[in-house]
Amino acid sequence: MRTVICHHHIYKNSGVSFDTLLRSNYSDKHISFDGPFPFFVINQDQLAQIVNAHPEAISFSSHQTRLPVPVSMDFRILPVIFVRHPLIRIHSVYQFKRKIQDGSTLSNWANEWEFDRWARECLSDESELRQVSNMQTGLLSSVHMKQPESVKIDRVVEFNLHQAINNINSVELLARTEYFDDDVSRFPAICEQHGIEFKFEQIDPQNSTSEDIQSPLPERIRNIKQKLSKNIYNQLIEANKQDQHLFDHVSELIQARHG
Repeated sequence: MRTVICHHHIYKNSGVSFDTLLRSNYSDKHISFDGPFPFFVINQDQLAQIVNAHPEAISFSSHQTRLPVPVSMDFRILPVIFVRHPLIRIHSVYQFKRKIQDGSTLSNWANEWEFDRWARECLSDESELRQVSNMQTGLLSSVHMKQPESVKIDRVVEFNLHQAINNINSVELLARTEYFDDDVSRFPAICEQHGIEFKFEQIDPQNSTSEDIQSPLPERIRNIKQKLSKNIYNQLIEANKQDQHLFDHVSELIQARHG
C-alpha cells in the first residue's frame, strides 16, 4: 500500500519551515494546496481525491485539511501536526499581522495598537475571539466529515478537548514549534518504518517574526507577559486553557515515546 505524508499546517506553528524541509526532500513530489478562501475546509473525502490525483507524490501540505485522516485501501496517510505554546502563538500572530498589513481586521488593529490593546480587542470582539481562544484545539477536534463542536462562554471558546486528544494520540509525526529541531529530528526513523525516506537538516526558521526565538521557553513567556496588563494576561490564560492542556499533553506524549 502507498504511504504518504500529510502536513496539517496550522497557521503560525512553524509550518513554512517544515514545508521547506518537505520541498527539500521531495521536490516536485511535494504538493501544497489550499481552497479559494481562508475559511475553506478540505474534508477527508476531498483530501483522498487529492492524494489519488497525484499518484507520484510523497508529501502533501495544506492549512485547510483536518484530522482524522481519511482511511483508504489505496493509500495510508502519515499526518504531521505541530502544536505551539498558546501565548507565544498568539503573540506571533500579532507580530505577523503587524508586519504584513494585509488589510484584515487583525492586521489593521495590529498596526494601530500595541499587543495589550490588540489582545483586549480580540477578546472582546465576537468575530475575532476564535483567533485568540483555543484555536489549536478547535482545529484538531474535528470528526470525520464534520466541523468541530464549540461553545462560547463569555470571552472563551471551548471545543471538544477529548476529541482533539484522541486525534493527536494517533499522530506519529508529532512536534512542537518551540522544540522544532529536537522533535523533527526524530521523523526520519519514524518515516523509515513506513518505507519513506525523510532527511532532516537544520534550517533557519522561515517566516518568523519573533526576535527571541532562540531563547528558552520560560524566558519567551516572561517577555510576552511583560507586554500585557495583568488583566489581559489573565484573560488570555483563561481563554486558552484547552490549548495549554493540549500543548502539555503533546509534550508528555513525545517524552513518553522518545524519552
